[in-house]
Amino acid sequence: MKVTVTLDKNGYLPAVYTKLSNIKRENQPIVSFPINLSKIPKESASLAFTLIDYDAVPLTGFPFIHWIATNVPVMSEIPVDFSRNYRGPQGQNSWMSRFYELDDSYFASHYAGPNPPKEPHYYTLTVFALSHDLNLENKFFYNDLLTKLSGNVLEQTKIQILAK
Repeated sequence: MKVTVTLDKNGYLPAVYTKLSNIKRENQPIVSFPINLSKIPKESASLAFTLIDYDAVPLTGFPFIHWIATNVPVMSEIPVDFSRNYRGPQGQNSWMSRFYELDDSYFASHYAGPNPPKEPHYYTLTVFALSHDLNLENKFFYNDLLTKLSGNVLEQTKIQILAK
């Protein structure tokens, strides 16, 4: 499976999907970026994906989850702003952690874009081609996804996206 994301002329995720966006909620960017997909296994029933900032570990003590979704219909492009329009299960991002005081349940099931505090970070986008939909409800946790993925992944692809 091939996964690509269109970057700006300097190799970064376009500003509209990051902390530089004009469209925010609780000071977090909420417009999800488009994801281009090809060579998806023909037998795929659906897709799942995660967006995780491992560069956050020195700052937070843990990888920061920005977006999780599953049971996404198989398509060649996940469109712009998919997260706010998708009615399928999306998981909790790290803003819902007890380590943050963000009191907005919106972030229990939506994209919260890159927001590195100082220097650019690499964000790991992982896309999973699934043999069938996963039995997960909206607001699920990352560990729930990992458990359900076991034995149900036909193929997975990871890419690094740089954002500032």
